[in-house]
Amino acid sequence: MNNINIRQLPHNLLSNIFLFFVKSVTLVMIVFWGITNASAQEKKSGFQITSPVSGVVKQVYAQVDKTIKQGDLLLEFDDSLIVSNLAEAKASMKLAKLNRAEAKKELERAEELYDRTVLSEHELQQAKVLYSKASAQYASADNQLIHAQWEKTHSKLYAPFHGRIIQVFSYPGQYVNNKLTAQTLMIMATDKPE
Repeated sequence: MNNINIRQLPHNLLSNIFLFFVKSVTLVMIVFWGITNASAQEKKSGFQITSPVSGVVKQVYAQVDKTIKQGDLLLEFDDSLIVSNLAEAKASMKLAKLNRAEAKKELERAEELYDRTVLSEHELQQAKVLYSKASAQYASADNQLIHAQWEKTHSKLYAPFHGRIIQVFSYPGQYVNNKLTAQTLMIMATDKPE
């Protein structure tokens, strides 16, 4: 077996071997760093999933590392208060509709009596004010109904795109308050459907 004496090798050959070794180690380190960094970046670059609704979390269906499809149910809020608010808004709307119809009839009657000079200007103005109030109450009840329906619709959180759940911060019984800022409920990375 021949032993090689490193001192007898030409200097440029030693430099080339050393340079090859350094480049190989560097390449391995870069590839390894790239793989681990890509995994870390994926976790950092996930999308924050939030909800516009405030309330108590009833059930969390999302699980870490689970692949999900767009439209899959991720989380559900307790909707008992939301359903109650919706019923109240529907009742308020019904009452406001009746009040507005009655105020309109009274205004029409007042205008007719005023035209026949049986009613004073002051009484006509009162009828106009009552109709304006009833119309405003109707508009307010309509807005409350729209808001209650919107909350009911958003009491369930669905996946906005195909992907994978990276982290889940929510748990059943948790109170989520999104009045000032949206609280992150989970983090999701994009992915193609299976």
